[in-house]
Amino acid sequence: MRSSTISMLIAGVLVGLGGIAIGIYVLLNHTGGKFWFYWIAPLLALGVGFVMLNLVVQYFVKVGRLELKGRPRK
Repeated sequence: MRSSTISMLIAGVLVGLGGIAIGIYVLLNHTGGKFWFYWIAPLLALGVGFVMLNLVVQYFVKVGRLELKGRPRK
């Protein structure tokens, strides 16, 4: 695997975990002064986090394993 591919997989995992952490924090933080429609912000953050993690896993399953099993590059 190329080093750029590995670094982007790591970045995808970090963005996904960050989105999940922010979503959980905003969901549990019940300080007042927010408009009624801000209830969707934590759901969107959680959704982005899970989508990013799913993209990383699916890329590795479909492409990454084949690159690891393939013949070595010169």
